[in-house]
Amino acid sequence: MSCRWLIIAWMTLSWFAPIATGTVAAQGVISSGPNVIVNNSGSFDPYSAQASAGAGSSFSGGNLLSFPSVGGFVPNMQQRIADRLWIRGEYLYWEASGMDTPPLATTSPDGTPQASAGILGESGTTVLFGNGELNDGGHSGFRGRAGFWITPQGSFAIEGEYFGLFGDGDSYAAAGDGTPILARPFFDTTTNREAAQLVSYGNVVSGALRIDSDTDLQSAMVNVRAALMPTYMGYNSGEPDRVDWIIGYRNLQLEDRLSFSESLSSQVVGEPDTTVRSEQFHTENRFNGLQLGMIHQATFDRAWLESTMRVAVGTNSQRVNISGSTTLTDNGVAESYPGGLLTQTSNIGSYREDEFTMIPELGVTLGVRVTSWLHATVGYSLLYFPNVVRAGDQIDPTVNSNLIPEPSTPVTGSRRPQYRFVETDYWAQGIHFGGQLQF
Repeated sequence: MSCRWLIIAWMTLSWFAPIATGTVAAQGVISSGPNVIVNNSGSFDPYSAQASAGAGSSFSGGNLLSFPSVGGFVPNMQQRIADRLWIRGEYLYWEASGMDTPPLATTSPDGTPQASAGILGESGTTVLFGNGELNDGGHSGFRGRAGFWITPQGSFAIEGEYFGLFGDGDSYAAAGDGTPILARPFFDTTTNREAAQLVSYGNVVSGALRIDSDTDLQSAMVNVRAALMPTYMGYNSGEPDRVDWIIGYRNLQLEDRLSFSESLSSQVVGEPDTTVRSEQFHTENRFNGLQLGMIHQATFDRAWLESTMRVAVGTNSQRVNISGSTTLTDNGVAESYPGGLLTQTSNIGSYREDEFTMIPELGVTLGVRVTSWLHATVGYSLLYFPNVVRAGDQIDPTVNSNLIPEPSTPVTGSRRPQYRFVETDYWAQGIHFGGQLQF
């Protein structure tokens, strides 16, 4: 009798042993812990951490639920948490398109008659500032990125980015007590010919002129990143090339300032003792929209190459602010008037337009793993921002000289300068280098 029960017990254990070591999945049982690779339906989960390459799983003889030793499990768990959070900082050196301006300051040889001094088209007149692009060339900036893979397999992530180019500007300053000749050119509608406002001319006026220009570009974005094929994130796992979709929100701002300041002292009897003018053209382009794109990353032994292509689609809110003032002081009495030379009551004000636009951007970054947590990066980026307003383009060099603030000057004639809504395109491209931290 005892032998019979021993045989039955042995057969029972032999029957349930395969279920306990792997075929229990057929019963729909879910094992707890980070090494779970069986779902409710009893099917194998190809995206589990254990199923991923290099995850340190111990598959033998179909034993799907076999666990690695404690010594092998803990390092894998640490590696699984690592490489999911990254922070990247980069120095930017980009070239950008400048803003066009008409001639803004001129000079003529000493002895030039007053009627010809500083006037465009006259013999000997030289442009000192303007008549081309301002704020072009190379500029410095900074870009920071950070992201976190929500899943250990790298299937979904959220990431943010900010970059800015600041302090990009040109300036000009000059002064004279009558010599050298210094002037601000314009086209006078009252005479229908080129003219100039003198800043420094012998026995007529002495003074100083300063012109400053500045351009700032900055961008902020938040994206969701989704893998076409989820992959294990550990770089020691032999990770294959990957392609990710990105979708999110982007804000991009391009801002220009162009300002004039001059201080004049009259040497002519009957004219105000001093004249102080201040003028400014200020433009803003604020883009808000949806960003779509794709990121491809190729992985090598100790390096990776990331290629990015993204397009933002949305609305660009364009703002133009034109301001100016003149203060005339005569015998100690000061009077202030709106307007200067290129800013008058005919164009002073705030203007706004909204324009639908698309902003493409391309980039490539090469990363080299210096350590397991530090990567050195270098790359190239190209950004194109169409349909923008720039400060220099809003200048109307045609002026009704009767509008220039002067004592007892009747205001007659055309309303010039006038506000001109002029659009152009902006681009920025260049290199970047820095580092990335992996946590």
